[in-house]
Amino acid sequence: MTRYQVKLLRPGVSFTKPVYIDPTNMLAAANVIVTQSDLDRLNKWKIEEVLSAGEPVYASKKDEAEFMDGQQKLDIKNLKKDLKNLIKLKPSFNNLAASTEIVLKNFYERINSNNNPQSNEVRSKAEEITNLVTDNPLIVIFVAEYIVDPNVYKHVIGCAMYAARLGLALDFSRPKIVEMLFAILLMDVGMLKVPQTILDKAEKLNETELQIIHAHPVHGYQMLTQIAKIKNTIASVALQHQEHYDGSGYPRKIKGAEMSEYTRVASIIDSFSAIISRKPYRKNRLPYDAMKELLTLGIYRYDPVYLKTFLDSHAIYPLGSIVELSDGSTGMVVYAVKGKPMRPVVWILRDAKNNRPTKVEFAHLLYAADKFISKAKYPEDADLNLDMEYEQLMKQLV
Repeated sequence: MTRYQVKLLRPGVSFTKPVYIDPTNMLAAANVIVTQSDLDRLNKWKIEEVLSAGEPVYASKKDEAEFMDGQQKLDIKNLKKDLKNLIKLKPSFNNLAASTEIVLKNFYERINSNNNPQSNEVRSKAEEITNLVTDNPLIVIFVAEYIVDPNVYKHVIGCAMYAARLGLALDFSRPKIVEMLFAILLMDVGMLKVPQTILDKAEKLNETELQIIHAHPVHGYQMLTQIAKIKNTIASVALQHQEHYDGSGYPRKIKGAEMSEYTRVASIIDSFSAIISRKPYRKNRLPYDAMKELLTLGIYRYDPVYLKTFLDSHAIYPLGSIVELSDGSTGMVVYAVKGKPMRPVVWILRDAKNNRPTKVEFAHLLYAADKFISKAKYPEDADLNLDMEYEQLMKQLV
């Protein structure tokens, strides 16, 4: 559902679907006008937002335009605050990623050599990632750049961060998200049984090499359950994360509800992260390409509800994507509008003449009917150094 600010609503507005005070208490049914007394009651109760899966409709075009303008200004005001906080957290993101790599490397190597592996520190890192993403959902903007040159540890850490945001969008509880991230951080331990020569191979793998790759989920599950004594609900993600929703995956060709909830999240995130990472046989691909491929394959490979939720929380051009707009300007996607995957909010980095704006500018495409995203771009193709752009944004927001 979308949140609407009560202070921006005017008497006479209706919504195309029911509007709620909270998820269980309805304010008005679909297409029923909200009156002044309704708004007075909300203000008396100090209710600042209402919820609806529909859109507001005004009888007067003037009132509608004023509402839309007010909502756009409020969204951008909140987004400026969120981005400022986000950039301040970049060192925290880097430190958490680096420390988690160290913890995972120690655990993976110990379990691979049967040297008394202890998983408590891995679980603690799952809790830290959960806290970071819960408090700052936009933190995933940094993930695509982080996993461009992946090792097994960067890959599962990036997956865990994306999975935390998806878990929030699915309304998973905090303990559930922590447990899911714990499982995802451990899911690729079986890759240590794959020779590095296979992982580094730039040519097409032969049948024997493919069989070795396809065995890694079983190896991982066995290592987790038999050596580290990890419970089955956690270890099963290692066993199942290469399965497909229609039963066409491996190693056991299970499908649908046979896959755990955590696995259904992990399979989406694992694929997305793998596509946007550099491989020995190709360069990293754009997040837009990854989302497009997931949606194409989604008819059989992924849980459709989870996949739609992932799309709603990231947009067709996922958070952090560098895009060119129809007016020739270039920017970064920084906010996804639920139910409107083609109409995110874009932070403008360069105008049509390739100049940096003198003040912070956004294109809120939900309200800018004259603009649209024309294509996605690599940061280097747009001649952008993202760290420098973050620094400049902080200066402009002082």
